[in-house]
Amino acid sequence: MHRLMKKIFLLAVLLLLAAQPFTAVAQDGGDEDNERLLRRNWSLFLEYYKTEDFKAAKRAGWEIISLNPARFRTFHTKMVDIYDSLATRAETPEMKTAFADTVLWLIDNGIEAFPDKKEEFSLMKGYQLERHYTGRDKEAIEAYETGIKSDYTTADLYYLLRLAVLYGNDPATKGEAVKVLQAILLREPNEPTAQSLMKNLISDPEEFVGILRDAYYADSDNRQKLYELANGYYEMVQNYDSAAVYFQKLTVVDGSVKNYWERYAASLLYIGDYKKASEAYKKVTELDPESKEAWLNYARSVLQGGSFSEARKAAENAADLDPEWGAPHMVIANVYEAAIQNCVERTRGGWDKMKVIDKLMYKLAQTEYARAARDPQFEEQAKARSGALSTLTPSAEDLFVNKIPRGKPYLINKDCYGWVSRSVVP
Repeated sequence: MHRLMKKIFLLAVLLLLAAQPFTAVAQDGGDEDNERLLRRNWSLFLEYYKTEDFKAAKRAGWEIISLNPARFRTFHTKMVDIYDSLATRAETPEMKTAFADTVLWLIDNGIEAFPDKKEEFSLMKGYQLERHYTGRDKEAIEAYETGIKSDYTTADLYYLLRLAVLYGNDPATKGEAVKVLQAILLREPNEPTAQSLMKNLISDPEEFVGILRDAYYADSDNRQKLYELANGYYEMVQNYDSAAVYFQKLTVVDGSVKNYWERYAASLLYIGDYKKASEAYKKVTELDPESKEAWLNYARSVLQGGSFSEARKAAENAADLDPEWGAPHMVIANVYEAAIQNCVERTRGGWDKMKVIDKLMYKLAQTEYARAARDPQFEEQAKARSGALSTLTPSAEDLFVNKIPRGKPYLINKDCYGWVSRSVVP
């Protein structure tokens, strides 16, 4: 009761102030005079709002409320901005509370004036309750729930995260928090805040995945539950064998979802099934050919399977999409190093049987590390690896004995490296 009386008193004062500097509501003239006054005050309100003259803007705003609060669809949002700013900068706790209470009144008035914007205003209300009050989490949850309407697939991720945080603060609603976080990770698998919250909430991942498994098999046609189970195995317990099984099921249910194929491929990489991983990553490149990450992951997977030429080609596609990115050049250098190791150990029979062309391949790898080092993210790593190869590149004697001119391009296209067809300058 005390809070209600305080709000009424505050609004009465504000309305009284509003009436002083602006033209009052016309006593005669009817709707035309009201419309004229509304337009005049709206024009003044917008001008003061843009210049952040909030004192004048709010007086014009209260004049609009006294005339017709449902006249302008963006009005309440701007008034909330003003009082949110005032609450943030208030010099005393009493003024902060007064301004924050006015924010809530404005939001409720906005819902009354524009029922079709109820969800939008409810999300705003949840945010303001969190922002300016303590001990009102239950009200904030109710506001977020009203705004989201249990539609986790399209709701704004920010408000979903806020709802998950509030759910997670109460042990009784921890399960609800996990459901919201699962929905977020379905849409954004690498969302760091959601990942962190999930790990903090789950004290016994194995038990929770068991709950997800039971829920799925009780409703095996439910794609959301299938995803939650697959992601549970992947994220929570790192059981990649099981994760691969369930993500594969998802690719069958809907083969157009990029995330399903990415997680399926990554699971296969973890368990060492490089052939299937390469096929899955290839599908990702088909779904999103402009994704540099997709091409790089495909390159890494086929490299693990020993397909050197295909790995280089995929990495070069990634480099073409982002010429400043060092990661593809790191992978190409890795391809060359892996090809050398394969040739020397399997074809030649040991490192004591190295040929000068193997050493020239190490020189070629160094050129790729040099390109990678242009990206600050990979500079240190690339230079360190290039330096480690210095003792393996051709010496002056190697070049002389094999009649290879120093300082001139040498085409590598024979022996184990017929697929390379790249020149290197020794």
